[in-house]
Amino acid sequence: MRWSQITRHRPWAKPPFEPRHLQNSPRVKTGRPDNSISNGSPSSEPPVSMYTIPDFATLRRVLDRLYHRYDPPRRAAGDDVLGTLVRTILSQQTTRAATDQAFGELLESFNADWHRIAYAPTPTVEDLIRPAGLARQKAQRIQALLIRVHDECHRYDLEHLHQMEPEKARTYLLKFKGVGPKTAAFTLMAACAMPLFPMDTHIFRIFERLGWLDPSLSDEVAHQQMQALIPPDDRLPAHMALVEHGRTLCRARSPLCERCPILRDCPTGSTTPPVDPA
Repeated sequence: MRWSQITRHRPWAKPPFEPRHLQNSPRVKTGRPDNSISNGSPSSEPPVSMYTIPDFATLRRVLDRLYHRYDPPRRAAGDDVLGTLVRTILSQQTTRAATDQAFGELLESFNADWHRIAYAPTPTVEDLIRPAGLARQKAQRIQALLIRVHDECHRYDLEHLHQMEPEKARTYLLKFKGVGPKTAAFTLMAACAMPLFPMDTHIFRIFERLGWLDPSLSDEVAHQQMQALIPPDDRLPAHMALVEHGRTLCRARSPLCERCPILRDCPTGSTTPPVDPA
């Protein structure tokens, strides 16, 4: 299995364009309450009744503090699409540490041979990936994915996705069982450097609590706004740090605001002084 730097020519790539972050940012009234907290208790909406896209300095400060706390990878491990997809399936509903352990044991036990993994006894695969949780479901889905990829492509790789337009590549991945919109988008962002920024419930919740995202917006519009906001080089580490932050501190219920590294930038957090992120 190759884990090389991303150097392929990508015909879908266009000259980079990023909006001028937070210059004359429009303020948008909320359409429904924000399930946030203030002084440790739920509030109907943030203290400021408007949601606004942050200026670049605020965005940079928030991301840097999250990076300092969670130390996410700044670059993808490589451009192997199939390997990234398998790893992303393993990462569903678990931590980065558990994913790393499960993926490492799976590859090491089968010498990174997808054919052996595809046709190994499913209980064997389950035991190897058990640290990532949902072992039976994930083992079945990974093996079914590998078999189908080989049946369709006559080899164990998805390298042709590098040459696809992002939306076509995304549609292609969605046909595999166990691959939803976020898994597909993350795989293409990480392995193919496609201009995508997958958002899950953790990221939606954090952006709403920060006052950056109007919760009344449709998912499609929200994705477009946040994808335009996050600079390309930050999309992978920002996604991973935000997800980890949502799982560990900025939880849906009983968020641990007193330990939050970005509390000073959060209008809906507890007024308890933040702990030093170091």
